[in-house]
Amino acid sequence: MDKEFLKEFEKLCDIVQRNINKCPWVESINLNIMVNEASSEIKEIEEALNKNDIDNLEEELGDLIYDSFLLLKIAERDYNISTNKVIKRVVSKISNRKPWLFWDEKISKEEASKIWRERKKAEKNLGENID
Repeated sequence: MDKEFLKEFEKLCDIVQRNINKCPWVESINLNIMVNEASSEIKEIEEALNKNDIDNLEEELGDLIYDSFLLLKIAERDYNISTNKVIKRVVSKISNRKPWLFWDEKISKEEASKIWRERKKAEKNLGENID
């Protein structure tokens, strides 16, 4: 990641937190409403793809990223969910299920799929939360 990306990412996180703290609209919405908002953004992404409208695609992807972060912060607000725990869990899960990301050699799509399924099954057998 380059410094400019990290700087913009930090700004986005700040904007989302300010929205949680100061926006009267966000104060009145719940997770269910935000799920519908995010779902709407996915439909707009599909429309942009179907039209091959790259400019709109970039905009709608940004909206989905924003809505995803807002979902997370609303869940934190309303359900006392830990943002740090959510991030740690996804990092751990993807790192475990995709170990080849950290290997020097490339693997085939079939081998990657096999490892993913095996790792997911092992998590289930251990009683870990799987998605």
